[in-house]
Amino acid sequence: MYQRILLPIDGSPPSEHAAAVGLALAKRLGASVVLVHVIEPQRYRELRDVQEALERARTVGRALLEQWERKASRAQVACTTQLTSTEPESRPGVAEALVDAGVAHGCDLVVMGTHGRTGLPRVLLGSVAERMARLAPVPLLLVRGDDTKPTLFKRILVAIDGSSYSDLALQHADALAGALKARLSVVYVVPDLTQLYVSAGRAWMFTDQAQLQAQLAQEQARLREQGEFILREAIQRCVHCKRAHAVLREAGRHLIGERIREVAEEEKAELIVMGTHGRTGLRKFLLGSVAEDVAQQARQPILLVRNPAALTHPDETHLPPPGER
Repeated sequence: MYQRILLPIDGSPPSEHAAAVGLALAKRLGASVVLVHVIEPQRYRELRDVQEALERARTVGRALLEQWERKASRAQVACTTQLTSTEPESRPGVAEALVDAGVAHGCDLVVMGTHGRTGLPRVLLGSVAERMARLAPVPLLLVRGDDTKPTLFKRILVAIDGSSYSDLALQHADALAGALKARLSVVYVVPDLTQLYVSAGRAWMFTDQAQLQAQLAQEQARLREQGEFILREAIQRCVHCKRAHAVLREAGRHLIGERIREVAEEEKAELIVMGTHGRTGLRKFLLGSVAEDVAQQARQPILLVRNPAALTHPDETHLPPPGER
């Protein structure tokens, strides 16, 4: 399982909470943590005394890292600290600096807070967390900043759809649940064909409504059978978790993300695991999609597992400029 966890530290409440979750998770897994604080010199260039401001920023950064180093020591978790910067120009943003630090230290998981300075949608769609999800070669655990205490992840839910992306998410969820001795819920939501036909503009192909309804019923039954097969295969592939069970749910007139959130509440899940889609990056996967709905509405932390092949040919045309908040 995860052996070295990157914890970005910036002193904000979401960062503090996420770091506490990451530290608790590291203790449970027997992992070490890498505490990183990133200084952004470009934020001080307009000040009268730039060097004095930068030195103050470094002092604050060192103090934050020392504070969390002491917490890690009390928790008996091995840790490394790094005070880094968004310079040189080859890494002009916080996410780039964090990715560099994570790669240098061999981290295999990043835990960071959402909400940040600007709220969850903005954090996911146009700032550090989006760039991290796009650029980081390891899974990203996004922790909401409004929880009161770190969760132990005793109940984990993974959403699958039969794609290679959800297969990767299942592998991580299975391994994590096994390591934590957690209960794993594997959920598949059967999409509603009526909505799909309408959204795809195919309803006009059937002038006879009775014929349309018969066709839809037949195809809907086939989709349900496919979902049952995918779930059976998924449960068989859970080799680490001994407490995995399948949940099949019809979307009906609801959004798939809404159904996933409903199941998460019913199963009392403390963590939701989802795969992200390939080379198009987080924005195209999130905008108007299942993950956006789950990420913005679910109260639980979300573990995003990317397809490593997407790193081969990065497409950053959809991303905001580095350092934009």
